[in-house]
Amino acid sequence: MLAALLLAGIVAAPWGSAGLFVPAGQRARVAGAWAAPRRFVLALFGTAVLAAAVAGVPRLLHATEHNLAAGVAGLVVASLVWLPLTRRWNARAHLCWTSSVFLFAIYLVFTLMGDLRRAGH
Repeated sequence: MLAALLLAGIVAAPWGSAGLFVPAGQRARVAGAWAAPRRFVLALFGTAVLAAAVAGVPRLLHATEHNLAAGVAGLVVASLVWLPLTRRWNARAHLCWTSSVFLFAIYLVFTLMGDLRRAGH
């Protein structure tokens, strides 16, 4: 399962970061009654799109449904955990941060678990 989470992070981080390089188009208002709900909805929508992209790669690699679900669920949970802390950020920044931190954390755990296995613990 840890490998499935790592694969999800490897797929999500470049896509989440690439979103920052796409031109934003028309500038949205950063203040007002609809600014916060708009950022929230766009962050949720972006998380769903990123989760769909993450689900596509393991499916192409013929991963099990359990691993596919674990990778997608891990990314979605990470996004929801970071959502309150990044509520003032736009959706693209939230997705970039979430996917990058997710990849870093999962890679760290993956590496530490491999070291512990090699040490015989």
